[in-house]
Amino acid sequence: MRQCPDCGLPIQRSNVPGPRCRCSDKRLATARLAAKREAQHATILDLLRTVDASMSHELVEELLASVAPAANARSQLVKHLAAEPGVLTAGGSRMPKVVSEFIYAAIAAGIDGLVSPSCALCSRPRTLFHTHGDGERICTSCYSRQHTATCSGCGREDRRIKARTADGQPICSRCHEHARPQQPCDGCGRPGSVKQSVVDGRRYCRSCRAKQAPTAPCVVCGQQRRINARTDDGGAICTTCYAKARTGTTPCDECGQIAPLQTRADGRTTTSTNAGKNLCARCYRYPRRLCGVCGRHRRVALKATDTSPDICPTCYQAPVVDCSICGQQALGRRTTNHGRPRCFSCQTIGQIDAALTGPDGLIRPELVPVRDALAASDRPRSLLTNWHNLSSLHLLSDIAQGRLELSHEALDARPQVFSVTYLRAMLVAADALPPRDENAVRLRRYAAEAATDITNPEFRGALSRYARWHVIGRVKTNRHGHISPTTAGRAKANIQSARNFIDHLTASGHTLHDFPQAQLETWLSRDSTRRIGFIRWLKQGGYLTRCQLPDPIRQKDPSHDVDPEEQLGLARRLLHDPDAASVEDRAAACLILLYAQPVTKIAALTTSDIQVRDAGTYLTLGPEPLLLIPPLDAMVKALPVAKPFGTASTLADPRWLFTSKNAGTHLHPTSLMARMNRLGITTRASRNTALLHLAATTPPAVFASLVGIHITTATRWAELTGAAWNNYAAHVPIRTSSQQASRRERPR
Repeated sequence: MRQCPDCGLPIQRSNVPGPRCRCSDKRLATARLAAKREAQHATILDLLRTVDASMSHELVEELLASVAPAANARSQLVKHLAAEPGVLTAGGSRMPKVVSEFIYAAIAAGIDGLVSPSCALCSRPRTLFHTHGDGERICTSCYSRQHTATCSGCGREDRRIKARTADGQPICSRCHEHARPQQPCDGCGRPGSVKQSVVDGRRYCRSCRAKQAPTAPCVVCGQQRRINARTDDGGAICTTCYAKARTGTTPCDECGQIAPLQTRADGRTTTSTNAGKNLCARCYRYPRRLCGVCGRHRRVALKATDTSPDICPTCYQAPVVDCSICGQQALGRRTTNHGRPRCFSCQTIGQIDAALTGPDGLIRPELVPVRDALAASDRPRSLLTNWHNLSSLHLLSDIAQGRLELSHEALDARPQVFSVTYLRAMLVAADALPPRDENAVRLRRYAAEAATDITNPEFRGALSRYARWHVIGRVKTNRHGHISPTTAGRAKANIQSARNFIDHLTASGHTLHDFPQAQLETWLSRDSTRRIGFIRWLKQGGYLTRCQLPDPIRQKDPSHDVDPEEQLGLARRLLHDPDAASVEDRAAACLILLYAQPVTKIAALTTSDIQVRDAGTYLTLGPEPLLLIPPLDAMVKALPVAKPFGTASTLADPRWLFTSKNAGTHLHPTSLMARMNRLGITTRASRNTALLHLAATTPPAVFASLVGIHITTATRWAELTGAAWNNYAAHVPIRTSSQQASRRERPR
């Protein structure tokens, strides 16, 4: 047997003439493969240089090695690019998967002039794994939307398949999610599919994870938003701006712009308005047909099938269902209870219990009344919809989970916004927190904060003593033992005026002992409404020795520029016209227009102030009860009016005639004043006009005891109206000449 001259082995068989073995075949095949790869490499290099002249041999080799390392994939790539070289710059979706991956990799490598492929349905630049229609390629999301089946879990038709059971039955994404083990979320407390966060190690649901996603200023809109993509230089692009910046390949038939299409002219639309057109999201018009539930002609949210009609968004989102938990027929969702219907009330109760359940699996006894009040809401759908947007419920969940202490001090450490105030009132009304005078606490906090940032210890001490002992120590409480909002507002104004004077002292460089008179007059001349109570207090304490207090300004007559006839006409309309305003506003307005009551006293009226006797209905405004005229007596007896304020209405204190949004409290005087202003009533001027009318027609002692003002105040109003006859000339006795002479001779 002959031997091979190259390897020395016996020659068994060879495909080439001459004394050669199989090693010659291998070398020949390797040489042919290398030549083929070089030719493919040269072809792709030439095609890319037509787009970008700076292409290098090494970069093309790296792209081919990363995208098409196998010979078949490289052959398919070269064959398609050689047959259709315009695919590099035309985009589109008619290409093999390896071609789209190669273009994506080339764009990522920095090659200019290339256009990324896009999905044939959604026009998004994504990897095209699947084919659709006449050779077009689509992404995985569009493929899953196109390929649906009947879910074996909930039985609904045309559902996208998320997974399959062990026997191959399809399961939709919702049933697949429900099949996973349910655990309570550490953020919102709701049971669901949770994942551990890499930030703090706690387990969150999908919604809470989305809220914790990193944010950055968007380079397009400038807002602090979640990052969806980045520019070439690393700038962040938010989701909204990224969606606006996406472009498609087919122009819209309406506006002519190239943008992602909402519908295409391939017969997939269902309305005559959109049929046969390529329409972007801005030009697309949703179909409007007759709803099979409510009968209104509205936009279609759920298309009709062989067994169900078209359904509008309202009826689709809130249909009337037979609840699988309570058994009642009410508004709810069809498949929220593991594929079974559940009403909004039961769904809300389940969410409340999950949020208020502590780490031990129980609800704290102090929070049980709060839980019952939340569960008794007459608008459970509203509470369910706004659950994640209500900061008060987030704080309540933190208290239930033990992350926040159940105390006034813990709530005081939070910013005093409406959510904190609302939650505090709810906890106090439910006896979870002890009651306290909130206006007094806010006033003391305001006084402490006013002197915090004063660097001069003498100024800081003077302001602190004045605010604590002179202002807060002398403030008067109302008949309920609390500081009224109006009184607290006046005290805050005095403290703020004192702080302004301290700032003026600091800016001028003087002390409390060498402050000159000229500087004091300059400070007072800047604003005619400045209060001088702090300056008077400083003078009494031995300060401001070089200053003299200005002369007291003579008080002006109270403003009463309201026409009495117009005021009486407005009072008659509010008394007899039920459509003029609500019962609360009509009763409060009549108490101002007819009985000169301040809004502070009206807002704090209670049911114990009403007395029903044989003679009629009496209202206690002063020392003596006042007999109300009809029909005002009926309006006052109709109070309080139940308000649809959710939890506040359940925990409302029934003694207040004018209830507030906060649980257990009465209406704030400022809110009542704003409501009177909307009726055309200027509270101060209208009250003064009513006082003038009462002083002119009623003896001061009588109307002072009825409307609840001091007798001295009533006398001054009587003097202002001219009803006091003490100085009347006809009543002054005329002295005779002998009486005058004896008066002159009287020894002094």
